[in-house]
Amino acid sequence: MGQTAKELLELLEQYGDDEKRLLWEHRNLEYFYALSDIRENLLEWFPFTPDCHLLQIGSDCGALTGLFARKCGNVTVLDRDEEDLKVNQRRHGTSEHIRYLAGSMEQLENAGERFGYVAMIGSIQEPFQEMVEKGKGLLKENGIFLIAVDNPQGLKHWAGAPGEGCGVGRKRLEEAFPGGTIYYPFPDYKTAAELYTDRRLPAKGDLTGTVISYDYPEFLRTDVGASWDSICEEGRFPDFSNSYLMVWRKHG
Repeated sequence: MGQTAKELLELLEQYGDDEKRLLWEHRNLEYFYALSDIRENLLEWFPFTPDCHLLQIGSDCGALTGLFARKCGNVTVLDRDEEDLKVNQRRHGTSEHIRYLAGSMEQLENAGERFGYVAMIGSIQEPFQEMVEKGKGLLKENGIFLIAVDNPQGLKHWAGAPGEGCGVGRKRLEEAFPGGTIYYPFPDYKTAAELYTDRRLPAKGDLTGTVISYDYPEFLRTDVGASWDSICEEGRFPDFSNSYLMVWRKHG
């Protein structure tokens, strides 16, 4: 997050680590994405195996590190951005169960480390396939890969919301993780309120009156409710979902 992380470090010091008061008095979307406990909705339900070791690639200022630490036995947080790691460490502390590393996946690979889970939540970068393969290489046998990505064809982007640096469409994601299970967080992976699957997709009317994403522009380019109705009626929700969550097991 760069500059945002530096600002958060100063504000956390100023507010005595009172994150809720900080968010209340500073209505900044990047601060909200970094500190809000809404972020945990994406994977709070997931049945992690206790006493496992999870590798979180991309610190994201600790948005999900607390959840991973509660659900798993050990967490290694890997990020090239030392400022992000500093915010994360301030929020979640240093213990024998959380390790913060400033570096690359190659360092872990060369050290022979392998993990029960690898999580890339909003941290994917190009070249996409190369980064995915490196992540897969850090999994133990039957280990699980968790990846959440922005969909560049998501309806919110047609309505005017900005895209993320690296977006991945459904086809490309499924080709990278054959046999995986795909979920559709709504309204998106950062503010998930509902999670759909191909076994249970929203029908016409289900999304008409839903609260729109936080990053929508002031003036929308389309009637979002009417658009969702049309998309759901045509059975196209998977193509226009704002985000994807993929769960993939190595050799299983």
